[in-house]
This record gives sequence, structure tokens and C-alpha cells, in this order.
Amino acid sequence: MPVPDLTNIEPINEAHVRELQEQVVGDGSLFNRLYSIFESEGPELVAELRELLPKGVHADIHEVIHKMKGSSAAMGADRIHALTMEGVLVCRSEGDFLDLDGLADLLEEEYTLYCREAKRFLS
Repeated sequence: MPVPDLTNIEPINEAHVRELQEQVVGDGSLFNRLYSIFESEGPELVAELRELLPKGVHADIHEVIHKMKGSSAAMGADRIHALTMEGVLVCRSEGDFLDLDGLADLLEEEYTLYCREAKRFLS
């Protein structure tokens, strides 16, 4: 998988996060509510991806990467989104899963970075 150049992509899209913060749900912001889900699901999805890649079932791998792609777009996690976009392209073309080698490690690093950055937006 050609790894997208992440150097010019911020780990967190601050404008998007601010939009989520402005939306109130119950007694807190939409960002706070979605962040707690994103923070807990991220490591679970990465672990699932690690388990599925050696098995090579395109549909299952695609489903996990697609979930990450959607949630990262919703959360303004632009670097995660860029990585998962490439992963989805490999799955859709039924490419060689060796092309996804290292993707789980990269995603794990990016989830950690995003969550560290996102904590300053939590209220």
C-alpha cells in the first residue's frame, strides 16, 4: 500500500472538532460523546485488523477498515482517514494484503496521536 504522505496532514482537524463541540447532545457536546466511543473503539478495531490480515478475507478486512474510515472522518482524524482511504482502495481492488503490511501499526500510532491531541478539546 502506498502510504500517503502524512507530513502535511494535521492529526486532528481543529475546525471540524470545533463544529462538533458546538453541537450539544444531552448535557455535553457531540464531540465529547463521540470521542469516548472513538477512543475505545480505535484500539479494538486495530486489534481486529491485526487478527484478520493473516486470514486474508477481503470482505472482513474491508469492513474493519471502512469502519475506521467513517469514524475518523466524523471525528476530524484526518491522518487516520488518509491511511484508511488507502486501505479501502486495496480491499476494493482485491489487491495483495501484503500491501497492507504495517497498516495496523501506523493506525495504532495515529490513534494514539489523535487521542493525545483531542484531550485538549474535551470539556
